[in-house]
Amino acid sequence: MAYIYIADPDSESRLKLQQYFSVQGFSVEGFSLLSDLGKAMQKLLPDLLIMELDFSDGDGFQFLRKTHIRYPLPIMIASRRVSESDRIMSFELGCDDFVGKPYSMKEVTLRAVSILRRRKKRVSPESVWYLRNQTFSINWDAHSASIDGREIRFTASEWKILSFLIGNAGSLVSRLQLLQSCFPESLESYDRIIDTHIKNIRAKLGAGGVEWIETVRGYGYRFRGSSVHS
Repeated sequence: MAYIYIADPDSESRLKLQQYFSVQGFSVEGFSLLSDLGKAMQKLLPDLLIMELDFSDGDGFQFLRKTHIRYPLPIMIASRRVSESDRIMSFELGCDDFVGKPYSMKEVTLRAVSILRRRKKRVSPESVWYLRNQTFSINWDAHSASIDGREIRFTASEWKILSFLIGNAGSLVSRLQLLQSCFPESLESYDRIIDTHIKNIRAKLGAGGVEWIETVRGYGYRFRGSSVHS
């Protein structure tokens, strides 16, 4: 069963979630301070992090900026801050889901299970993809990638989009599918954000980026590489 970290300075909210997830069979550890959470992540990464945004020793967004690229793990925000700007910022920083307080314990659990299920459906941990004379190598667990031996660094959001495209390699993928899979809180403005992420991924793939990720006008995108799995 998955191992979950719950970070929330509100002891009542944190303990209720811990108890609820424990009853469901999850292994759970709680934190009231970002400093303690950071120390724990240096020792052991959870399968999922559920966290607030406001802490007495720091801001959740600053914590995400510093750590999420280093630790690209699944994250759900469960916060009393529910403005559109907070939601958008959360997803731009690579979070998988956002739930506003007050929330239903059952809903949070179902959303967590959905995140974990999506992660398990990813392609194999290591894979090699070919297109014309280029070779694209990926290690999903290590979050490392290279094209023709040149290292590529993707952001957390770019990894999500790339993972979904490659998981559906050869098939047409609509913007709506990308939104629903990579950013569950679908907002109209995210159409533009998806296109921006695709543009950035292509740029990192180099001159052949537009060939690796094909635009299907009026629909979405298609990953065109052929795979040989390690």
